[in-house]
Amino acid sequence: MSFEIDQLKTNERPKSWSRRDLRWLKVTIAGLLLFGAVTSINCNALTVREALGMIESGNNDRAVGRAGEISRYQIKKNVWRKYSSSSRYSDMDHAWQVAEQVFSIRVDEFQRSTGRTPDSFELYVLWNAPGQFRAAGYKRSRISKVVAERAERFANLVGAKAPPVLAIRGPTLPTGLRINGFSDALLSA
Repeated sequence: MSFEIDQLKTNERPKSWSRRDLRWLKVTIAGLLLFGAVTSINCNALTVREALGMIESGNNDRAVGRAGEISRYQIKKNVWRKYSSSSRYSDMDHAWQVAEQVFSIRVDEFQRSTGRTPDSFELYVLWNAPGQFRAAGYKRSRISKVVAERAERFANLVGAKAPPVLAIRGPTLPTGLRINGFSDALLSA
């Protein structure tokens, strides 16, 4: 800045801003605003649907797990058959319809047992290790470290501040699924 050092020593404000100082200030503010806009664009959370596909299979629609799990969401075949007679495992939308139904049952059981809706971490554990979680009394500290680490990664993808919302599509759940008071209309898959 072009004001004199002795003005700072006497705690006086500068008498006026030069054109150069004002230009510098405008450029700095514009730069900060641009930086904020660019960095906020890169911080978008994923939907539950996107994060689940990414964690389970790297969004590979043809993935088959070690235990025979199918689709990008790695659904066990016996579980798939409870909800669908179709063998369209590689159809992303159909696989999500099956996953929605599985989630709906598991979230409902969790809510009845705990009296609250699951957060993103718990939602993943309900997906990946529902029996273990139920047996542990739905306590995070009592689940396996491997499942907890994966659940933490899932929660980070969904976003810590964003409520975990399932984007419901299709006629399988006509009323939609509500998590933490937010409806499925907030996020699209």
